Amino acid sequence: MKVKFEFKKRKFVFYLLFTCFIGGSFVANSTVLEKYAWSNRLLIVVTERNENSMEKQVRKFFNQNTCDFKERNLKLLHFFSDDPTVLEMPGPIHSQTGMWLLGYDGTVKAQSKDVQLLNELFEIIDTMPMRKREMKSTPRDCI
Repeated sequence: MKVKFEFKKRKFVFYLLFTCFIGGSFVANSTVLEKYAWSNRLLIVVTERNENSMEKQVRKFFNQNTCDFKERNLKLLHFFSDDPTVLEMPGPIHSQTGMWLLGYDGTVKAQSKDVQLLNELFEIIDTMPMRKREMKSTPRDCI
């Protein structure tokens, strides 16, 4: 009987520690992006340190379309793949390089491994329900 109790006690401690670990990782995930939640859409770019052509193309696109980024509450965040912050990102972001569009709610709305997402970025955002409401309530500044 005592052996069964010890086994259950160890099993309970294991589950407790496991739950704390998983819960801690969810908190870490949220802390990286929490300051943007429900106030900004995000374009997250993750590149290797020695691969800067994608980052340069994205920066050029951002600089050419600054007004469109502001109008859509879109922030550009660039990380290198070996940055510890990337490990705190949700799901597939922390395991590969590429681009991800996150909505106000922090979920991935679109992704690409290269700069192809830039070709459709504003179209994707403009079809989102919250963006449609924004377009109805505020005049467009960018033409």
